[in-house]
Amino acid sequence: MFPAPRRRLSMHIVIGLIVVAVLMGAFVLGARLRETEGPCPQPQDHPRRPATDRPPGEWSEYLRPAAVPLCDHAHRLRPHQMRGRTEPALPSED
Repeated sequence: MFPAPRRRLSMHIVIGLIVVAVLMGAFVLGARLRETEGPCPQPQDHPRRPATDRPPGEWSEYLRPAAVPLCDHAHRLRPHQMRGRTEPALPSED
């Protein structure tokens, strides 16, 4: 009913050899693909940040929210009715 222990051991060895062969083939294929790639970019090929005193991603202006009219619950404005207007404002000295 069950295979003999020696036969089971030989199947494990064959499967292990197949796995090792696949891994070695993947390594050789990766080495060949790496040889066909172009060289790494040099430092002068990278883009430069503009000359500024601000850190990247920081806003240089402050925005004042638009005035929202006060009204009762039945006549209130929905988000799609409001316009997303903002006005530049000077930074307050707190």
